[in-house]
Amino acid sequence: MAFWVPENKTIIKLSSVVFDESRHYINNTTYDANVNSIQVCNIFDGSMVNEINKQDWSVSQLSEQNGLESSIRSTYHKAMISKHNTNWTQAIDEEIESMQTEDVFVPVDLNVASKEVPHESILRTKWVFTEKPERFKARLVARSFCQIHGINYDETFAPTLTFNSLRLIFSTACLNDWKIRTFYVKVAFLHRFIDKPVYIWPPLGIKVPKLKVFKLKKALYGKKQESRCWWMHLKNILQEIGFKSNSKYPSTYTLNLGDKQAILWVHIDNEVLTSSLPELLVQVSSQLNSYLKIKWDKTISGLVGISITETDKGFKFWKPDLIDKLTSLNPSKIIVKTPFMENCQLVSNLSLNAMDKPHLKRIGILLYIAQASCPDIAYAVNYLACFSLHTN
Repeated sequence: MAFWVPENKTIIKLSSVVFDESRHYINNTTYDANVNSIQVCNIFDGSMVNEINKQDWSVSQLSEQNGLESSIRSTYHKAMISKHNTNWTQAIDEEIESMQTEDVFVPVDLNVASKEVPHESILRTKWVFTEKPERFKARLVARSFCQIHGINYDETFAPTLTFNSLRLIFSTACLNDWKIRTFYVKVAFLHRFIDKPVYIWPPLGIKVPKLKVFKLKKALYGKKQESRCWWMHLKNILQEIGFKSNSKYPSTYTLNLGDKQAILWVHIDNEVLTSSLPELLVQVSSQLNSYLKIKWDKTISGLVGISITETDKGFKFWKPDLIDKLTSLNPSKIIVKTPFMENCQLVSNLSLNAMDKPHLKRIGILLYIAQASCPDIAYAVNYLACFSLHTN
């Protein structure tokens, strides 16, 4: 870790850092880990890995005690002691099996990795567990805060979705009466080989000899260049099929074959495909299946967090989860059918600062809802946002 010293205008790099001020916030002594300080010493030679895992587990326990429970299981230990530990173990086995099938990493000696990259660039890993009604999902991710620019990665840019482009492809399909298919690319980031040497400590749940680390052969979730590696891989595949990227919306690709046309919308591993002819839709679907492991949706019910309902006139986009969350922030029995009051003139209260108030959170949620599903609230939200700093 590096610190700037203003007195002599130098940067000091330390291998051991202790933040003593954290002791004022953690007074629980029932856990078998030293969480009164953030310890970084010896982390990269493997000697502190067990202690770090204990700290992770202790932090999750303290978070749960203080009402910070999340739908995501924050640690391996927490998942293993939960009532669903059998399900989590199965989810971990599935993730490890998929990585072995995709040939993601290979074990190497620690000293070999140390010669090729600095010790601090050997990344730690963690498990992210997501519990949904239909399945338990375990995802191995790299903690990329140790990646060094120029050694572990160079460029990181990759285009992402715009709600305008998503509405555009659905509008085009509805206007021309084209069929739409949505699909999900399985283990998308594991398809692409990485361009820089990256090493990770073996994750919990995988038995490896002592002083062994994994050398990544493909992009792992959590790495800084993972999205770019996947985007470049997918872009090359689409170019081979004949798709061209849209200059205004780089996440949208078009295929023109005379009077036949297909449009593909991409957001990482979630895709939307539509075509002017059912035969072309089947052809493109078959070509994509030959390159990628794809799960095709039987019906369109949602995409990138947006609920989608098909109607006689087209498709309805809405965000019920965010709307429910917004109304729960300040429950009210008052229901109105207009987005704003008539002849309303608001003024700022300069004596108040709204930075610590829920007003900003509500404005942010409303702005996202307005962009995602286009309810008629744009004027009201923009007007209220003008008073974000000093709200009465």
